[in-house]
This record gives sequence, C-alpha cells and structure tokens, in this order.
Amino acid sequence: MSLAAKTIRTEPVVQIERVNKFYGATQVLFDIDLEVKQGETVCLIGPSGSGKSTLLRCINHLEEISAGQIWVHDHLVGYRIANGRLHEMRESEACKQRLDIGMVFQSFNLFPHMTAIENTMLSPVLNRGVSKADARAHGMKLLHRVGLEGREHHYPSQLSGGQQQRVAIARALAMRPKVMLFDEPTSALDPELVGEVLSVMKDLARAGDMTMVVVTHEIGFAREVADRVVFMDAGRIVEVGTPQELIESPKEERTRAFLSAVL
Repeated sequence: MSLAAKTIRTEPVVQIERVNKFYGATQVLFDIDLEVKQGETVCLIGPSGSGKSTLLRCINHLEEISAGQIWVHDHLVGYRIANGRLHEMRESEACKQRLDIGMVFQSFNLFPHMTAIENTMLSPVLNRGVSKADARAHGMKLLHRVGLEGREHHYPSQLSGGQQQRVAIARALAMRPKVMLFDEPTSALDPELVGEVLSVMKDLARAGDMTMVVVTHEIGFAREVADRVVFMDAGRIVEVGTPQELIESPKEERTRAFLSAVL
C-alpha cells in the first residue's frame, strides 16, 4: 500500500495547546501548538536538546507540563476538570490513560526472564483483562507482523538488539493503542540493525491504521514515511510541513542550517 493511498481523517487524535515545560528555572518547551490527525505519521526532528523527546514524554504524562494542555482522543492528559478547574490526576489514573498511548523507547526494556511472546502478552492480560489464550493469539500475529516468526519463544538474551526492539514494538501494539509514540527507537542499535526496525515502522505507517509520532534522527526515514515533519530547536517548533516542503525546500534559515549539517 503506497503512502499516497493512506486515509488521514480530519479529526485530531493528539492536540497540544500552548504547552510549556520548565525544569526548575530552566524552560525547555515554549508555547508548543501541534495537532496530529487520525492515521497520520508525524516525525519530530532537530538537534539534540531541542525538546523533541521531552515533548513526546509529555504526551503520555511521563513528564508533567508546566502550562498548557494536551488532549488525546478528547481526553485531557494527566489532568481532570472539576468545578471548572484543572486537577492533576493521581498516578493510578494517569497509568490508566497511558494504556491507550503506546510508547517505544530508545532502550528495549523487555523482561529478561520472559520470552518474546510472554513479553507481548503480559500487559493485555494484566491491564486489559484479556484472556491468556486471546493475548497469545494476538501476540503471535503481532510478532509475525514485525518479522519475528519462529522467535516467539526466544528470550531477550537470545535476540539481537534489532529483534528486541521489534518485540518492544509488538508489545506496545498488543495494547491496541490509539496512538504510538517512538522515542528515537533506533539510536541504541548497531548501524546494521537500524534498517530492520525502520522497515517495521514503515510498514506500520503505510498501513494507515495507526497514528504515530516519531522522534528520529533518521532524516531519510522521515522523508519517506512522514505525512508531516516538525523541526524543533531550543524548545520551540521552528517549522512544520510535508517532507517535500520541510526537507526539500525549508523556509526557515535555522531549518536549512540543520539539514545542511545532517544530510
């Protein structure tokens, strides 16, 4: 299925409204506004320290925002509204919200004493109440989808880094999330293993059934897969556009300078 054949709906899945983030007196995000639509793949690019990963972690409330609001499927992330005022959720409530937001980290974070299929089954059984039989059947399909047929019963120590990251992707998908967040998922991999993980992510993006926000240094991946690319620098969104607009013909001098250094 070509990227051009994707159906992107008009309604946003993620709405980020004037989000600011401070660490003490240091501000790291400045008035971030961004919408991600249903079925869209948005790639965040920019230099290290530009706030990309912090913004991603704010979407599922792994980082608390200092001002603004973030909505995922019309649910306010990390807060509830009572009597016209915002109240921060208890951690148990925030954890329930995160069940709808899949996240793949730089490190794989697999349970070493569990096989690939056991890692994939665990959260649906514990957190969704899915039967072990159904979780296993769905998990096997997902492991096949990410190219791990025949390795379902391998432990993480028996898998390469790229294979472990693909298990991590299957594990996140097993929760049937409304949006998938990827935080530089190939940065911890040896160069020869990067391609196999990017290939899985390309397949997800092309399928068009998943909303994805990806922090990446892989500009070629962003050019090929993203519906929109967001360039961030110094905690601000500098420029947003299609890959053709932003990567091929950036409007902002800062964007041009960054791309000239990395391409």
